[in-house]
Amino acid sequence: MSREELHDLMQDALKGSEADQTEIVAMMTDSALTWYAENMIHQHVAEHTGQVQVRAVQGKKVGSSSTTDCTAEGLKLVVQQASQAARLMPDDPDFPGLPQPQPVLVASNSSWIAETAQSKPEERVQAVRNVIDRAEREGLRAAGTYAVQDSELAVMSSTGVAAYHRYTVAALKAVIMGEDSSGYGFMSSADVGEIDPDAIGEQAVRTAVETRHPIEVEPGAFEVVLSPFAVEELMSMMAYLAFSARSVEEHTCFLEGHEGEQIVSPLVSLYDDGLDPAGMPLPFDFEGMPKNHVDFLIHGRGGSVVYDSYYAAKSGHVTTGHALQQPNDMGPYPLNIFMGAGDSTEADMVSHVERGIYVTRFWYGNPVEPRRAVVTGTTRDGTYLIENGRKTRGVHNLRFTQSLVDMLEHTVEISRNRAVLASRYGIGAMVLPSMRSEEFRFTSVSR
Repeated sequence: MSREELHDLMQDALKGSEADQTEIVAMMTDSALTWYAENMIHQHVAEHTGQVQVRAVQGKKVGSSSTTDCTAEGLKLVVQQASQAARLMPDDPDFPGLPQPQPVLVASNSSWIAETAQSKPEERVQAVRNVIDRAEREGLRAAGTYAVQDSELAVMSSTGVAAYHRYTVAALKAVIMGEDSSGYGFMSSADVGEIDPDAIGEQAVRTAVETRHPIEVEPGAFEVVLSPFAVEELMSMMAYLAFSARSVEEHTCFLEGHEGEQIVSPLVSLYDDGLDPAGMPLPFDFEGMPKNHVDFLIHGRGGSVVYDSYYAAKSGHVTTGHALQQPNDMGPYPLNIFMGAGDSTEADMVSHVERGIYVTRFWYGNPVEPRRAVVTGTTRDGTYLIENGRKTRGVHNLRFTQSLVDMLEHTVEISRNRAVLASRYGIGAMVLPSMRSEEFRFTSVSR
C-alpha cells in the first residue's frame, strides 16, 4: 500500500467517526525471517502484516479497538467499534483530550534502505551458512535468526495530527552451543549491507570455544566488564523501572527529586534521542508527537524522564514524544536509548582488571526493588573469569542481584565503540558501549 493510499484510507475512516475525537495508528510491515538450529536452516517465513489501533473519545470517556483488516470497510468498522466502546467506559478525569498537531522533524534518510527492503532469501541463506560453517569446524551447533523488515508507521487524528515514517531493519543473531559452553553474536542495522555474518560467527564461535570446560566461581562482589549485549539487558530494565513519568508518579524512579544532583559516576550519560542518525531514527511517537531529546543522566547528574500527552497533562509538563500505542500498562517509554561513549576499548577494560568477571550477555532479568532499580537475572552465552588483565577461562553462569544505580555509581570505564541494538519491539534501537564496573554482586551459581 502506498503512502497516499494509506493516508486516504485513514482520512476517510476519520470522517465517518461519530466520536468527539478519534485517533488512528496504522503499522504496516513486510518481514522475512530465516530461522536455523542444529546447524540447519529449517524455516523461511515471509509475511505482510497490518495492524490498526483506534482511540475514540466521548467527553472524558476513552475507548479503543484494533483490527488487522486494513481495507476501507475494516477501518470504518474498527472506528465504529472504538466509538461504541468509548460510550461504555467510565470517565477519566485526567484525560486531556487527544493532542494537537506539532511540527515533526524529518528523520535521517538512513532510516529506510532500499537494499534492505528488497533483500532476497538467497542472501540470508548465504549469511547463515557462513555462521554454520564456522560452528561446524569447531564441532559446535549454531542456532539463531536472520530477520529483515520494511515498516510504515502512520498516525492520524481528528485534531489534525498527520505523521508518517518508513524504516527498515536487518538483524542477524547467532547462538553457538557446545557440550558445556556457548557463545553469542548479534548485529543490526537499517542497512542490510552493514551486517557482517563472518564477524558475528567468529565472535560467537570464539566465545563458545574459549569458555569450554567452565569452572565454578564462588559468588560475591566482582569487578565486571560488560559487553554491549549485557548492558542492553540492564538498560532495558532501567528504562522500564525509572525513565518514564509513570515511574515518577508511582515514586519508583531513582531520579525523582534529584535533578541536577550527582547520582552516579560522572562517566555515565544516558539519554533518549529519536532523531540521532547513529541509531535507528524515529521522528514521532504513537500519538504523532515529535520526539524530543531527553537526558536521564548527564555526566552522572540527574536529569528528566519521558512523557506522553496523558502523563504530561497530569504533571504539568509537555509531552516529549514518547507515547506507546494506546491503551497500554507501561505509560510513556524510551525506544531510542543512548549511553555516551567513553575513551577506552573493551580490551583496555579487561587489561585493567586483576580479578573479575566478563559478561557477554544477561537474560531473564526481573525487578526486585524498583526505587534503586534492583534487578536479578543470570549470565549467559559466554561468562569468563578475568585474571591479571586477561580472560583466562569460562565460568559457570552466575545469578546476580544488583542495584543498577549502584552499578552506574561504581562504573569506572566506558568504551568508545558502541553497538546499535535493534529494539525487541520492532521499532527503535539502543546504542550502547561496553562498560567496566566495580562491586557487581553475584549471588549464586546458575546451572
